[in-house]
Amino acid sequence: MSGRPVVKKVTAMFFNLLFYLRKRVPLHPVFGAVRKLGMRHVLAEWYYRKGLKKSYGGDYVSAISLYSAALDIDPAQAHAYFSRGLAKTRQGDHCGALDDYSRVIELIPDVSMAYNNRGLVRDRTGDTSGALSDFNKAIELDPANPSAYFNRGLIKTLSGIDALALANIIQAARLGNRDAVAWLRDHGYSWQYDCN
Repeated sequence: MSGRPVVKKVTAMFFNLLFYLRKRVPLHPVFGAVRKLGMRHVLAEWYYRKGLKKSYGGDYVSAISLYSAALDIDPAQAHAYFSRGLAKTRQGDHCGALDDYSRVIELIPDVSMAYNNRGLVRDRTGDTSGALSDFNKAIELDPANPSAYFNRGLIKTLSGIDALALANIIQAARLGNRDAVAWLRDHGYSWQYDCN
């Protein structure tokens, strides 16, 4: 057991050295060695976690770079695509975010939030039918996803506030979506109103 902290410390030092060197020298030979040693997933996860820290700090440019580094090493990391999609959305790179969310869906087709977020990006780029399709799929995969109900309701309000739009927004409020509660209050509806 006493050797475990030493291994963790050496591993951390190795990854810190790689991160430092990444900016200064080509690391393709190092990455090749890491792949051969079977540390690919560990190294990719390390870059991913560094990216999360940058995202939490609002440094989306650095976060995107770190997520991309993780994906260069291990392109099957769906969570890195998802997080990079979030960061790209925050940066206004809707096409890049759309590609990342689509990649998440290719890798793991039953992630409700990937469909929800792709729907939001599609809506922002003017593809309302694609957005509606994504929100429908998000709800199909997770009927307790309040964001998908709220977003689907908002899409439906584009053609006027009708019973279906209200039913979706009310369902989102019932599931705890604060934006839905605020929308209903601002439009003169009680979120406890039952459309059924």
